[in-house]
Amino acid sequence: MKKDIQKIDLDESIDTCPSCGYTDGFHTSFKIQEGTINIILICPQCHARFDPGWEMEKLPRVRKLGH
Repeated sequence: MKKDIQKIDLDESIDTCPSCGYTDGFHTSFKIQEGTINIILICPQCHARFDPGWEMEKLPRVRKLGH
């Protein structure tokens, strides 16, 4: 089952899920797109996925998809 990823703006705290109110932080997931890693936050309770806009680029062991 594919879950939609919601954009999220982070204020002072990144430990509370805006969907269900869970307050003990998030799991992380990484999506690789054209050599850039997008960091996705996943709520452990309701499994909602959020994109805070965090990216890592030009990492030596990250390859473009299909290569």
